[in-house]
Amino acid sequence: MEPIFSLLANVFPAPLWPASLIGWLGWALLVTWTLWLANTWKSYQPHWDARALGVLAALALAAFFANAFIGLRLPAGAALPLPGIPQEPRGPALMALSALPWMLAGGMFGPWAGMLIGLLGGIFRFAWDTHSIFTPLEMALLGILFSVAARQRYRTWSFRLLREPLIAALVLTALYAPLFILDSFLVASGSMAARLDYALTRAPNAILALGGELLISGIFAQVLAITFPGLWGRRAPLQPSPTERSIETRFLFGTGTLISFLLIALLIGDWLVAGSAARQMLENRLRGTAELTSQSIPFFLETGQSLASQMAFRPEMSSAAGAELSALLSEQIRSVPYFDQLIVASRSGQVLGNYPETSSSAELIFFPEETAGLDLAFSGVLSQTYTIPPVSSGEPARVSFVIALIDPATGQPERVLVARTNLETNPFTQPLLQSLKSVQELGGEGILMDENGRILVHPVTTLVMSAYPGHRPEKASFFDDTAPNGTRNLVYFQPAAGRSWAVALAIPAQQAQQLALSIAAPLSAMILLLALVALVSLRLGLKTVTQSMQTLSSEAVRIAQGQLDHPLTIEGVDEVGQLRRAFEQMRVSLQARLEELNRLLLVSQGVASSLDMRDAVQPVLEAILATGANAVRVVMSAANLKDGEDDSAPVFAIGPSKEHYDFLDEQMITLTQHQERVIFTNVARARGLEIAPGKTAPASLIGFPLRYENRYYGVIWAAYDQPRLFSDSDVRFLTTLAGQAALAASNNHLFLSAEVGRQRLAAILASTPDPVLVTDQKNRLLLSNPAAWQTLGAGVGAGEGQPIERVISQKALLDILQADSPDKLSAEVVIGNGQVYLATASPVVAEGRPVGRVCILRDVTHFKELDTMKTEFVNTVSHDLRSPLTLMRGYATMLEMVGDLNEQQQGYVKKIISGVENMARLVNNLLDLGRIEVGVGLQLTMLPLLDLVEGVTNSLQAQASQKNIQLTLELPHDTAPIIEADQTLLYQAMYNLVENAIKYTPNGGMVTARLRVPADTMLFEVQDTGIGIAPIDQPRLFEKFYRGGQREAREQKGSGLGLAIVKSIAERHGGKVWLESQLGKGSIFFLQVPLKQPQ
Repeated sequence: MEPIFSLLANVFPAPLWPASLIGWLGWALLVTWTLWLANTWKSYQPHWDARALGVLAALALAAFFANAFIGLRLPAGAALPLPGIPQEPRGPALMALSALPWMLAGGMFGPWAGMLIGLLGGIFRFAWDTHSIFTPLEMALLGILFSVAARQRYRTWSFRLLREPLIAALVLTALYAPLFILDSFLVASGSMAARLDYALTRAPNAILALGGELLISGIFAQVLAITFPGLWGRRAPLQPSPTERSIETRFLFGTGTLISFLLIALLIGDWLVAGSAARQMLENRLRGTAELTSQSIPFFLETGQSLASQMAFRPEMSSAAGAELSALLSEQIRSVPYFDQLIVASRSGQVLGNYPETSSSAELIFFPEETAGLDLAFSGVLSQTYTIPPVSSGEPARVSFVIALIDPATGQPERVLVARTNLETNPFTQPLLQSLKSVQELGGEGILMDENGRILVHPVTTLVMSAYPGHRPEKASFFDDTAPNGTRNLVYFQPAAGRSWAVALAIPAQQAQQLALSIAAPLSAMILLLALVALVSLRLGLKTVTQSMQTLSSEAVRIAQGQLDHPLTIEGVDEVGQLRRAFEQMRVSLQARLEELNRLLLVSQGVASSLDMRDAVQPVLEAILATGANAVRVVMSAANLKDGEDDSAPVFAIGPSKEHYDFLDEQMITLTQHQERVIFTNVARARGLEIAPGKTAPASLIGFPLRYENRYYGVIWAAYDQPRLFSDSDVRFLTTLAGQAALAASNNHLFLSAEVGRQRLAAILASTPDPVLVTDQKNRLLLSNPAAWQTLGAGVGAGEGQPIERVISQKALLDILQADSPDKLSAEVVIGNGQVYLATASPVVAEGRPVGRVCILRDVTHFKELDTMKTEFVNTVSHDLRSPLTLMRGYATMLEMVGDLNEQQQGYVKKIISGVENMARLVNNLLDLGRIEVGVGLQLTMLPLLDLVEGVTNSLQAQASQKNIQLTLELPHDTAPIIEADQTLLYQAMYNLVENAIKYTPNGGMVTARLRVPADTMLFEVQDTGIGIAPIDQPRLFEKFYRGGQREAREQKGSGLGLAIVKSIAERHGGKVWLESQLGKGSIFFLQVPLKQPQ
């Protein structure tokens, strides 16, 4: 930062014109916009008289001196010169009072004055400072904006603050930032990334310089505005701002400002994130390339030293001379394609031999580095490496390896081997060179330098062996640097590990900007588009809202009829103010309805608080009586009387004349049964009423039917001793009260109906001999009958409302009551006295949701005894039948041994044997079932389930093949389960299930046996494609001797005991069996048994 006395000392260079047609178009649009703003805000322009013109001339002269003298030159910082112009960038000038003339002109004489004085100052700065054609327009635009901000007379606080010159100066600084970036972008040349990079790097200091000028000038202008307020138009009356006149404008101003700030924040954030990401991507790429290149350097140098040392250790190298030495060197070069020249020199520096031989003596001259290396070699330094220039300019650098040759006789170096190699042609440097050349794809350059900073590899070959001009840090670094042509570069500097050589990779910074632009551009475009859509949508939405509010206001004005006690204060002239005015007019009407609402509230509370008709209608009667009635009566219709009630219809009446007009009750019921209301303003002249002689008639009368949901309950009517005209509001109010009375009548009727039903249900439950239990969805006991108390204990009667597990001890009964199943469940429950009950629990569903269960227990003790007797009888008969059946089968099979039988006799014998076998099978099934039901102990053993299941399917494979049925078995692959069970019984259960599936599956079908082991249980599934089972047959399918009613099922032979045996076996093992079936599509039977039997 350096002080400036005058800008006139600067040489006037060539101006910076826009480098493209877009730049000129932007300049023309900025000119147009500036003039349009000045013309739009001409209302802020006062009349100029001669005195004003004189002051403007003085301000124009002051603008020259203020922009020419006294200021500071800010540092350039990271600012770049114009792309393509190798010129050192210069920091912006902060001229202390440069903005004061156009601030004074704009504040005192309006926008045109501010524009003209700003334009003059901008032209001077264009000529001697910025040299940008956009500078005059920038100053002119700032002059217009400042003038409008200082001279506006809006009364809201935001515009009051903006009217202060110092605040306006700060706001203009913020507005100048995007304007300067846009102008710098348009004036620069090159790619979009380069222009954007140029604009962004120059923006911070330029904005700081202008902000300083505006701040200093703003302080002076603020003092003048406070001292001479009349000169700034501050004595003009305040007026509502645009945001006060319209809610739409207020929302657009506030929301638009917020959206603008958010938009700018999003765009800046998007650009920063994209720039950081682009820089990081380039840094990673350069780092990878530099590390790969630097890793190749030690390998290259160590390989050269190793090869040269191997040549030096050969004994012939110390003694050979002449042609022999040349041949030896030739052999070394051809053996390893590393070196391109080998030279052997004596202690005196004479060349004893070289290869390849050359006619040019210049190629045999040692470079200064090599000469110094020869001296060191003869002094005892055996191995050295040097970089040497190319033979001719424009060729790549070379590397020389100096190796001392030890004489075996003396042990001292007598000769020196100088091995030279070209970096470009050496095969060991090709990966290195390729890595350096890869940077050129990004428009950059890869540089290899030695320990002295001399360039060994460079895309510009004329720079080879010249000093590297850039920064050389001691460790790997990524930093910004400026190239000699003024271009900002991103440089990655990587020293080689173990060597003093280094790699420098440089790419133009515009590559990062270009990459960032490609990343940020789509999102930025989307953000701008969404912001535009949001503003347009907001505008359209607010337009609709304001129009609706105006319509609402107009409607409110039409329906308003009254005024409240406390008037509303009307503030503002926008839509809200209009709406407040309309509600002010409606206030009177609201006050007139307030008492009615209070009465209705009391009536509603009274109706809702009681189900008793007298208590419920009492508030209704009192509310009607408060309207001036002398008698109010509610007469219920006799048609709604319940059984057991008195034949006379209930009547509820209040008022001083409640007993005088009771003779009209029947007539009012008759009239209101077919009319919505009955109104007699003059009863004496009414034709619909019959007044008996000697009866006093009311002056006016009004009545309403008590009708709710198309049911007529009675009439409510009021009598007035004085004539009365019923207005529409009176009728509406009384109709509402009648509706409340009808609701009370309906509630009372429903309550009485429910109470009668409850009493009847209680009587039925009390008289039924079967115990009945009712639970809710939380398994709490709701209801039980005396039979349940007697059967399950007295605790059931006293346990209503408690969880059922507290009042019921029978586990089987608890299981079906607590089950979540939506189906009807049944279980046998044994009571302590030995009685057996069949408990059936059904879910109670209300509106599609289960709300509890109803359980009925039926005494089946007698039936269980009969079943036991039947079982004993069947077992006895079965035992008695086994011996005769055996004899019959034996003799029948021996008939063929006695003599030859004809074909007919053989058929008879086969039928006898078949019948005997069927009878024997039935007897065996009955005996097995009896043994299981009697509870003969299980023969438990540990069984491999896989073998058991495979045995079942293998034994039935032949039977399935006869019907061309595909019998498949699916076993678990990841386990070999073992089960504790009775092998014979479990085998029989599985066998019966698979055999049944084959029996009822038509020819060509499919049967699948599937074994699964979920959670310590065995689940055996048998799925078939058979005839299926009707839903009506499924609940009884596991009963003894039961067979389905389908014709196809009846065609198959069977006793109906197979599935009963399966069920008994499953239950004896603590398991269960069930099925899923769909008629005509097949069935799935499930057998579940625990793997371990309880002790």
